[in-house]
Amino acid sequence: MKRVKIVFPFFLLPWLWLVFALPAKCQMLDTTNVFRIKLLQSNEQFPAWSEDGSKLVFQSAGSGYAQLFLYDFFKDTLIQITFDETHKSHPVFVPNQNQIAFDVYIHDQVKIFKLDLTTGVRQPFFRRSLLCEAPSFSPSGRWAVFKGRDPNRETWQLFSYDFVYDNLNQLTHVKNSKLSRPVLSPDGKIILFGTRDNAVPYTRSLHEINWYGEKIRDLDSLAVSSYGWLANSYRIVCSMDEPHESPSFFTITKDGTYMMPLCSDTLHRVNPALSPDGKKIAVAAKFGNNFDIVVYNLIDE
Repeated sequence: MKRVKIVFPFFLLPWLWLVFALPAKCQMLDTTNVFRIKLLQSNEQFPAWSEDGSKLVFQSAGSGYAQLFLYDFFKDTLIQITFDETHKSHPVFVPNQNQIAFDVYIHDQVKIFKLDLTTGVRQPFFRRSLLCEAPSFSPSGRWAVFKGRDPNRETWQLFSYDFVYDNLNQLTHVKNSKLSRPVLSPDGKIILFGTRDNAVPYTRSLHEINWYGEKIRDLDSLAVSSYGWLANSYRIVCSMDEPHESPSFFTITKDGTYMMPLCSDTLHRVNPALSPDGKKIAVAAKFGNNFDIVVYNLIDE
């Protein structure tokens, strides 16, 4: 049998990735089929999903105090779950418990409380005197990260709390900037938060740290007003400070590269919250002078 010698053209190796590389998926909002929650003469903000994706909690501020509402997708019902004369904000579901954590403003001071949806009982987030707001929980619910007022420097910083060991840690020592609320990645490994410096005109930046407060990276070039995570913990959803900029609502990788627009319009959308299955995203969208909660399906382009 005659042997055939095969010679491989190694000079083609640098180009083979063009043949075998899979095209990157680009997810977009399905703006043709949306679900909108609108309350008369009010602003709805900060939507958050339950673990099974069946419920959505959000705050609504009309002419009176900001209250919390709960929408049940299975039952197609919307109910008000808080009623007292205090402002509430930043509601989130507590993992593995039928509870919602949220901020309560009492006499110009803010603290986090938890509301049991079964019993209706409200209790403090923890037994500490620290002023605090905007909680974000680890997937197990054992830890939480939040904004707290540093009693020594009278500034707002990020803190973490371990519910098992009653352990409170300060994670940041930011100076000359105002911190925005922390958002924990779905895998529980990265804490994302924003800063706005005190200079005029001010600039915004995004930052990523771990549970020890160690810096992972700074995304100084992103002047975004609100942010969240996609389900894979690899891409970040961003909303621009000025909605007329294009793109005004987009995703980037967690290292700040490969920007992909989520829509082609300039509707102002803030407070993005991805459903647990990664198929839907809830936002607060501005129509006229008010924000409504809008739920979009995510489609692959």
